[in-house]
Amino acid sequence: MPEAAFFLEISLNNWYIIHRGKIMVDLDNLYKWFDENRDSIIANHLNECVLLKDKSVIGYYPNTEAALTAAQEKGFILGEILIQKCITDDEEIMLFYNYNQAVSFGN
Repeated sequence: MPEAAFFLEISLNNWYIIHRGKIMVDLDNLYKWFDENRDSIIANHLNECVLLKDKSVIGYYPNTEAALTAAQEKGFILGEILIQKCITDDEEIMLFYNYNQAVSFGN
């Protein structure tokens, strides 16, 4: 396997990004932390994108591209960050529902 290869290991409860054979971050736990603290994180930042790392807010950005650019400028790599849209839990559930209605997973 090439030295810079990335691969994704998926289990029922956890998913990890692995780089050079080392687990870089447990993104599932980072998302859970975001979800548990959603109200305080999104307060005054609705519809912006938040950059998260190590259970901390790094910054708020107008869109995903700006957040990703900021992450790259800070030297972060994919797998150790989470970029999340600042929306309420109800809005996220509705987006997920609408996505699943629009996409066919059957034959």
